[in-house]
Amino acid sequence: MNLYTKDWEINDIKAILFDKDGTIQDDHIYWGKLAENRIKEIIKHFNLDENYFEELCHKIGYNPKTMKLIKNGPVGTLSRTEVVEFMVNELQNYNIKTNFDEISDIFDKVNKIFLSDITPYVRFLSGAKEFLDKIKKQNIKMGLVTSDSTPNAHKVLEILGIDNYFDCVIGKDSCDGEKKTGKPAIMAMQQLGVNASDTIAIGDAPMDYSMSESAKLKGCILVSTGQVELENLQVLSEYCAENLDEVKIK
Repeated sequence: MNLYTKDWEINDIKAILFDKDGTIQDDHIYWGKLAENRIKEIIKHFNLDENYFEELCHKIGYNPKTMKLIKNGPVGTLSRTEVVEFMVNELQNYNIKTNFDEISDIFDKVNKIFLSDITPYVRFLSGAKEFLDKIKKQNIKMGLVTSDSTPNAHKVLEILGIDNYFDCVIGKDSCDGEKKTGKPAIMAMQQLGVNASDTIAIGDAPMDYSMSESAKLKGCILVSTGQVELENLQVLSEYCAENLDEVKIK
């Protein structure tokens, strides 16, 4: 199978590793609500003034007034580990002494509660379902590689009605390496039974490109449907598009 736009073409693809948030589903709605919940729990846990809510939301990478993620994150653009580390350091400015494990436990608690009421915050990005349908008809192997937890990822796919589209799902808890190390992609390819030279990644962030480079994939298509503008993605990959509608199949 070949994928192309008016500007580029990638040939002889046998497998695709998809990112989830900002590529398939709207990350502003999903991660925005999760960011709000994390900050509310942090304020409660450390007995902070509730007036800090909006300020802390901005710092973690979400604007509750516009209900949009902030372009440079950290939520949505960095790994969970990096977001936790960021929060540990940021809370020092509020005279809060904490550590990685404490913030990680707060995130885990919020995540479990969020998972039970996740449906209102899961929505397809425009064109994503149509693109996945076309790929599925080509009998191309598909894997999902996400920085979200594996249970959350499965739940999202179930809500979207595409849980049977993917031959494997690799979440942050599936292996001991973050996306940028390439380890999740390598694990996915092992489960799919494909080679890196036949596999591409499709994502919306620099970490997706770093993953493809570290795992030595055939290429990485980056779409600007997440938090990163097209011109910034084009600095990284020669295969970029505004959205999945632009990417054609032959």
